[in-house]
Amino acid sequence: MTNPTTSAPNTVYDVVLANGRVIDPETYRDGIFNIGLIGDRIAAVSDQPLQGKEVIDVAGLIVAPGVVDLHSHGQTISANRLQAFDGVTTALELEAGVLPIGEFYDFWAKEGRPINYGASSGWGFGRAVTICPQLAVDGKPVPKVDFMFANFAVTEWVYSTATAPQMEQILAWTEQGLKEGGIGIGVPWGYAPGAGMKELLGLWQLAAKYGRPTYTHIQNLSMLDPDSGMRNMVELMGLAASTGAHTHVCHMNSTSLRDIPAIVEVVKKAQSYGLPVTTEAYVYGAGDSGIGAAEFNPDDVEARMGVKFSDFTLVSTMKDFATKEEFANVRTKEPSQSVIVHFLREDDDTHDAALLDMSVLYPDAAICTDTMPWVAADGSFYWGTEWPLPAGLNNHPRSSGNYCRFFRKWVRERGVLSWMDAIRKTSLIPCQILEDCVPDMKKKGRLQPDMDADIIVFDPETVAERADFQQPALTSQGVKHVIVNGTFLIRDAELDTAALPGRGVRAPIVD
Repeated sequence: MTNPTTSAPNTVYDVVLANGRVIDPETYRDGIFNIGLIGDRIAAVSDQPLQGKEVIDVAGLIVAPGVVDLHSHGQTISANRLQAFDGVTTALELEAGVLPIGEFYDFWAKEGRPINYGASSGWGFGRAVTICPQLAVDGKPVPKVDFMFANFAVTEWVYSTATAPQMEQILAWTEQGLKEGGIGIGVPWGYAPGAGMKELLGLWQLAAKYGRPTYTHIQNLSMLDPDSGMRNMVELMGLAASTGAHTHVCHMNSTSLRDIPAIVEVVKKAQSYGLPVTTEAYVYGAGDSGIGAAEFNPDDVEARMGVKFSDFTLVSTMKDFATKEEFANVRTKEPSQSVIVHFLREDDDTHDAALLDMSVLYPDAAICTDTMPWVAADGSFYWGTEWPLPAGLNNHPRSSGNYCRFFRKWVRERGVLSWMDAIRKTSLIPCQILEDCVPDMKKKGRLQPDMDADIIVFDPETVAERADFQQPALTSQGVKHVIVNGTFLIRDAELDTAALPGRGVRAPIVD
């Protein structure tokens, strides 16, 4: 579509992005246009010259809506900055969520964030402090991902089935998070495999009551029956069918392992019957989580996941494990340490590449990252604001290069997606997954008048990730400008460290 939107005569815009290839994934507009910004909004998209207080010539570059990441645990200023160089303007903590929700939004607003932020109501947080009250701080959870990682070794909340009174309290914690504006319910079921179906049904009923999604990390990170991931995927479809609640399957690539073909078919069939099911994937065949998580039990992890201990990398050192004993020792002594697991080797194996494609290219699936905070040498998460990042911080490279890798590999080099389709998967589709319950998302993921001025400008000939598993902190290349709510966060590939234009994205608060 090339029909331009004309501007008001004699309008002088705050910023004009001139002569860029503008791609709007909702209207399918793809052509050379000028974009005029006023304040935090897009005011005009025109094929005619626009007057601006500042006019920036972006000829030869793609102008697109900012990337919306539905799955980012990296809710820190440093993690946000690395993601911004990857094109991200909104990063949401939905899979795990947090509690209390109100405190999360209040803290982030007070401290400021480079990009937009938000979270779901974190069922796991409520479960932890209900079953193990000693984990609470001042009677409640701490609304940071550190809280979950630090308590993986407290096995009672992980493996216990809730009693009826405990279940009531867990659901009460979760519902309070929804009332405070949580963007649905985060259900990291794989990290609390003791949760029973009655407890999960209660969560889905809450989600249906409030008209918000659930976001689930499936219970069984396993290809072995009877407790396979396939079994849990079928259970998820049953929860969607029996409640009508929007059921979002997190990172279908990593939780499916080498069962991706079969699990893709389950999701596809459920959608064909009209079930409210959506999904996402990141573009690596390697996951990242806490080594103390239940799904990394060293006694059977190789058989369940189809990996070897040498496929695991300790993030704090970026060194691979050599033996089961070494892995078990770290897991026992330092259960909050982050660990990467290579379940596919897509860059070296064509079969593995084809498996990853099934989730990355799945129709109407969002591209996500599962970004983590940056990890110091002692295994702790880095909450500082120094830029560039201090030496010695490590992470999965998806935390800095996921989207530019997607653009480089799947669009420019392989040509299996058009720029339009790739931008749909990184911006519009994530917004569409959320917009029924979060009105703010109807203003994002599009380049049209009256939309939020969350915009990225990148070079299609050079955009690429530079980060890898040896140097994960390298910023992506080719992203020239990143604008968040009308403010330049990155200009001419340089970060403005004083800019904190991010705003909270939140579902309606319920009294």
